[in-house]
Amino acid sequence: MTFGLSNRIAHITFIKTPDQNISDERPPNTTHRPPAMCEATIKIHRGSNGKFVLASLGSFSEYEKSGYPSDFSKLTTCIFVVVLLTMTEQTIRQVLASIQDFHPLLQDEMNRINFAKHFGVNTTALFTCAYLGWQARYILQDMYDTVIRGKNAMPKAYDNRLFKYYPEAARITVIFLGYQIKNAYDSIYWGDDALLIGHHILAFFVALGGVFPGCVHYYVPFYLGMSEISSVALSVLVNFDDEHGVKGLGDEFPIAKAAIGAIFAVLFIVFRVFMWSTVSYFYCRDVWNVLGTNDPRLEGRKTYLRFTAVALGLLSLLQVIWLAEIFRTGKEILLKADLL
Repeated sequence: MTFGLSNRIAHITFIKTPDQNISDERPPNTTHRPPAMCEATIKIHRGSNGKFVLASLGSFSEYEKSGYPSDFSKLTTCIFVVVLLTMTEQTIRQVLASIQDFHPLLQDEMNRINFAKHFGVNTTALFTCAYLGWQARYILQDMYDTVIRGKNAMPKAYDNRLFKYYPEAARITVIFLGYQIKNAYDSIYWGDDALLIGHHILAFFVALGGVFPGCVHYYVPFYLGMSEISSVALSVLVNFDDEHGVKGLGDEFPIAKAAIGAIFAVLFIVFRVFMWSTVSYFYCRDVWNVLGTNDPRLEGRKTYLRFTAVALGLLSLLQVIWLAEIFRTGKEILLKADLL
């Protein structure tokens, strides 16, 4: 699969602007915000020498030296993420194989494979994205001020939310894309159900458009970051499932399974129901407004924005289905643990 690499590499010229939000006011001592932000003006020219791997926030912020990270740098970083996750998974497999006599559950090879996949790939990648999203929550301060504080900090002007470059968001998107490449491959290889594979493929293309060419960075800290907090709990919980996890683990530790299941349910409702619906309202409003214009920045992005609106609707529908499944499964777990 190619990612549209060519010798036409997008660079960005940045202009430092004062540290202020849309409403020109910010409550003191709320969330930490870096001392300076950057406004982006996209320019296209030939040739770009990018770093081989982008890891630190500084590597996404060094606009004065190398401009917007090149497609080559972003692609190789995605590959690096896939390799790193694969190495983590294989290392855990080898460790579990070396201590398989410690517990009968570890003597089953499929149990070791599933645990290594869930913990070494899913938990590791999702926790990383969730943590980085939480660290970048200052980006969403305007939305917080509007929803929680009742301020008018989210005007219909969409520029900063759809087209502004945020280094923190760019880093999350690249890591998330690398994870989804590995995640989709694993789901297809191990024969997961079609609904789950479809979810991974949708998430892959959403992340792909966020990296190549790159836009809607304002919403990345939530959609690809903080919303995955519930997924971290799910990646732990799935180990207790006899079909997709460690067979027998749920029977061995029913209280732990029930506790983790309850934590996941609460986090899912908070992040994937209440917060998701709120953020999605503003996102759909911005996409609707920009698609009704002739904004030149839509070039190369219009199809992606339309796709994300459709994907958001499909993912939201999936989450309604999963919410019903959470309540059904939760009831079964509580009954089995004699807690209901």
